[in-house]
Amino acid sequence: MACHQLKYSVLCVFLLFQSTFQQNVSLQMLKEIDRYTPDNYVLSLLNIELILFEIYAAKAIESSITLERNLITGTGDPEARMEIQKWGLRYNKASRAKFEMANKVAVSQRLPLSKKLRLINELLLTSAKKYDVAKDVRPSISMDNWLSPHLDDVLGSFVQAKKTNAAENIVALSGMSVTPRWSTPFQSQINRYFVKKHGTGYGSKDPLCVPMMHSLAMFETMSTDEAKGIYIRFSTANMGMLILLPRKGVSCKDILDNLSNQVNVEMNDPKHIHLILPIFKEKFDYNIAKFLNGINIYDAFKDSGFSSKPNIKINDFRVNHGVQFEPTQRLNVVEDIDTQNAQTFEVNRAFVFVIKDSDFVYAVGRVENLDGLTHKVNCSKKSDDLNS
Repeated sequence: MACHQLKYSVLCVFLLFQSTFQQNVSLQMLKEIDRYTPDNYVLSLLNIELILFEIYAAKAIESSITLERNLITGTGDPEARMEIQKWGLRYNKASRAKFEMANKVAVSQRLPLSKKLRLINELLLTSAKKYDVAKDVRPSISMDNWLSPHLDDVLGSFVQAKKTNAAENIVALSGMSVTPRWSTPFQSQINRYFVKKHGTGYGSKDPLCVPMMHSLAMFETMSTDEAKGIYIRFSTANMGMLILLPRKGVSCKDILDNLSNQVNVEMNDPKHIHLILPIFKEKFDYNIAKFLNGINIYDAFKDSGFSSKPNIKINDFRVNHGVQFEPTQRLNVVEDIDTQNAQTFEVNRAFVFVIKDSDFVYAVGRVENLDGLTHKVNCSKKSDDLNS
């Protein structure tokens, strides 16, 4: 009984630590990226957090032979081993939700840190696969195809750095793509206009006719001063996507500046709602290293099972994160739908989406413009006929 209580206490501390981590690191980083990114982006916070944890943990075992030995043998340092296990379980859960992922932290192979990074990565993958009955944790061919040429360039640069006796360089590469598997099927496709008429700080743009998918089903909704939202559950992993539509006079930036309030607000009871969601695909390929310069990684992990005070600077942090909104089956295209029998939630303007479960945020995206992201379609009405 005492052992059970101890494990439960450690788990509670771990969950509190990870929630604090997302508040102190991920949300800060989101604000910085949102400030300097004019249109769309997609970020897998899980991938970024995993990479930062790998670097921190590798630095910790670099300065502690005992900790390294205990992790290899599975004895001693129970908090550190449990922490690796919980990160592995989150990776496993994302894989079950059909996240395709490929991460790599690279340093020169002549440095001791290189072996420590490989060890932490192997331990995380072993933990993720421990209870992987459905074999969801497996390499992503598409993400590996993106990662391989970038890794070749990185390793080549390390050779040049060695010639000039350059200091330790850390390069991170993160690929992620997710196509949600909605638990509620969409019944039809309707072509509607996506307009940018809400929010502040944007000039007027002509509305774009885009394909949208429609479903009449039971959904949970929420409401704050900044946004109204709807939660769409996934068919696996007890996870889902929260769509946040800014209120009039509010921008997506305002929502992201107060994202913790949006994701923690209590959801309303499920009710029948007509959901109309655009069909599109978005990729965000960017070097986010500069956005991490002001974040103290040690402070983020100081309460973890790994103890060290590393001086960590990531020279390059390239992400290629994407999302695809599409139905799980072929839809019939209809001219119009009758929405009089239930409330309608139509995503027809700039919005924020958050992939989350009851405890953690896995990915966040901002969609301001759908130009070039959807198939070309024709709308039955002209844009001039839309209500202002």
